[in-house]
Amino acid sequence: MRLFKSKLSPLIGLDMGSSSLKWVELGQGDKFGLALERCVMEPLETGWIVAGQIAQFDEVAAALRRLVKASGSNARDVALAMPDSVVITTRILLPSDLGEAELITHVEAEVERLSDRPLAELSVDYAVKGRAQSPMQNDEIEVVITAASHEKVQDRLGLAESAGLRPVIVDVETPAAMLATRRLISPRLEVLADPVALIQVGAEGASLHVSHQGEIVYTAHQPLGGARLTELIAQAYGLADLDAEGQKCRESLPDDYSHAVLQPFIKTLADGLVSDLDSFISGSSSRKIETVFLAGGSSVLPGLQDAIKRRTFSDCVLVDPFSGMLVGEAADKNAFQYSARASMLTACGLALRRFHGSC
Repeated sequence: MRLFKSKLSPLIGLDMGSSSLKWVELGQGDKFGLALERCVMEPLETGWIVAGQIAQFDEVAAALRRLVKASGSNARDVALAMPDSVVITTRILLPSDLGEAELITHVEAEVERLSDRPLAELSVDYAVKGRAQSPMQNDEIEVVITAASHEKVQDRLGLAESAGLRPVIVDVETPAAMLATRRLISPRLEVLADPVALIQVGAEGASLHVSHQGEIVYTAHQPLGGARLTELIAQAYGLADLDAEGQKCRESLPDDYSHAVLQPFIKTLADGLVSDLDSFISGSSSRKIETVFLAGGSSVLPGLQDAIKRRTFSDCVLVDPFSGMLVGEAADKNAFQYSARASMLTACGLALRRFHGSC
């Protein structure tokens, strides 16, 4: 499994989420900008992918074949992402004069220490990030290690191959999403002294990731997401025809829906996320979060953006991963409602691996 592999030929960013499969293809636009060539989505039934686990392989494989057909694309090289929940990621400092064999030995020893599985059952990758200064040793390298169950990696590779796709990159969801986010804030990154936060609210919950100077420095998760809101609506009103993100037509809900269900849900979710942000700030030298970026299919829940902004005293920006891109004729116009675009952040980051090093 090789991460962050550069690939300049056409590349599909394929995000396998719990509620849908998402396909993004990017190309070079005018004046070296980016162009959105294709952007399509295929819904999944509840229970087909659960907490990153592919529970119904045949059903998801059939959905992926439908997605390939709907894309109308001739591209077959694909970048996939492993869910954060099934990946071990760590950083270690090692002497810079180690040979390759010694470096691998240290990497494997660290993976064995962190994992409860035999090394033979894991797919392991590492990247040397350069020299790091420490009080006791001035000549060290920082090594970022990523490992995941070989079986889970093979599940995703097998899905892609069953639809005639060629997996060439296996990434991790959060770094992919952060790559897409950094494209939107890159002009400001050079002057920002404070960290920024990315909150993604999907069907299965909300994730918080804090990034400082391009590195992810804090991660937290809240179990409240679109699926939980759906459950609350169903319990309150006996409704069963809601989708996984809880996005039922508002006019079909009772008049007290906002006051009785939505507002308490938003308050609980925002309070939990802000508590996580406070935990980060209390344990760091940062006094505040400069900007909070809000993404995911459920990020459009009415009042969520304002609730986070009021509690953090920070800018809270709804993320459009395709901002500033030219839009090709083959892009699915149905994907241009904001909730659909916001859910494409990880797929967009995966597609950006085609230009890694220049984005």
